[in-house]
Amino acid sequence: MHPRARSTYRIPRLHRGGESSSVDQLTPSTPGTAAAEYTVVLCLDFPKNYGDLDDYLQEYAEGRLTAEAKAVYEALLEHGPLDTVRLRREAHMSTQSAKSRFERALVELQVGLKVLPVGVAEAGAWRYAFLYELLPRWFPDVPERARAIGRGEARRHILLRYLRNVVAATPAQAARLFGWTTPEVERAAAQLEAAGEVRVEGLRGQQMVIAAVWAGN
Repeated sequence: MHPRARSTYRIPRLHRGGESSSVDQLTPSTPGTAAAEYTVVLCLDFPKNYGDLDDYLQEYAEGRLTAEAKAVYEALLEHGPLDTVRLRREAHMSTQSAKSRFERALVELQVGLKVLPVGVAEAGAWRYAFLYELLPRWFPDVPERARAIGRGEARRHILLRYLRNVVAATPAQAARLFGWTTPEVERAAAQLEAAGEVRVEGLRGQQMVIAAVWAGN
C-alpha cells in the first residue's frame, strides 16, 4: 500500500503476476453497457500501450481526458489506494450533485486502463466501498512489458479479439467502441485480412467478418 494511504480494507480474490493475471468481478456494470464501458475484467495478457504514471497530463492537454477524470487520477496519485468515499472527497466531488460526474470519471479511467478496483473497504453508510488504485502502480511490471508493443500491433490484437467475440462488425462500430478513428480501424482490418484472420466485405459500408466464420458459409 502507498505509505500515505489510510484506508482499512480487505483484498478480494485477485490473480497477480504471470502472463494471464486478471481481476474477477470487482465492479458492477449496467446490463447492456457497451464493451468499452464494461469495467468488470482486466486481462493483463491483452496487449495495450500502458503508459507512465504522468502520461495522463498529455492526454488532458490534448483533450482526451476530462477534468473530472484528471482530478480522480491525481487524488490516487497523491494518496495511494482510496475507497470510493474518500476518493470522492479528495477529488472534490463529494456532493450529491457531483455524484454522476464522479462515476463517469471513474468509468473513463477504468476504460482507459488507468485505474482498477483492488479491494473492498469498510467505509460509507453501508461499511462497504470499493478501493481503487492506479493500474501502473498496482501492476508495476505492466508498463515495461507493454513498451515493446506498438500501437498498430495492439490495435490489430484488440480488433481480432473483439471480432472473435462478435463475429462481424463495421469499422465505424469498432471505432466508436474503442475510441479510435475509422481509418485506424480500417488499417488494422486490412492488415488482419492480409494475414488471413478476417474478411472485409459488404456493399453498404464495409463489414469485418472473422475469417473462420466466413469460410464456413
